[in-house]
Amino acid sequence: MRLDPKFFNRFIAICAAITFVAIIFYTVRHSQSQIRDFESNLERVQADTLSFRSYTETDSLHTSTLHGSPVVIQFWSTWSGKSHAVNIFLYEFKSENPDLQVVAGVVRDDETLVQEYIRTQTFPFLYVDGTSFYQKIFVPGVPSQIFLNSDGEYVDFHIGDNVDTLREKLTKLVLNEYE
Repeated sequence: MRLDPKFFNRFIAICAAITFVAIIFYTVRHSQSQIRDFESNLERVQADTLSFRSYTETDSLHTSTLHGSPVVIQFWSTWSGKSHAVNIFLYEFKSENPDLQVVAGVVRDDETLVQEYIRTQTFPFLYVDGTSFYQKIFVPGVPSQIFLNSDGEYVDFHIGDNVDTLREKLTKLVLNEYE
């Protein structure tokens, strides 16, 4: 079967449009699936038993030592500009809410770059290696945050750099409004 040349451009345009719609549909579907898997994995984690290798202390950081304070675990990387912007926001938010503990879990990054970042920033964060936990629970991307209440229980998460939504969730966390 031959395609009449006068219909060829129309045929290619229709094929391109169908392909574009299919790519968008399956991309969105995959992203939603990743978020569902991440949330499901988070619900199975015993948050008060987490342990991370610390970049600033000689001992590992155990989340059980943070009981009594709300905690945000911030997954970030030195190569992510969005991560740095969220770190600045978290610094400002923590300045207004000193009880909040920020565990800055660096993800898939060069040790030298991480040490340089820590040395040049004045953020009062608990810097840890978050890569293995990040991979274990299939976090969809950086920056991402996990919220633990003052009893060390997982209560919520946030993905991305939307600081308005992050502010709402953090405010709810520090006011202990999660049930």
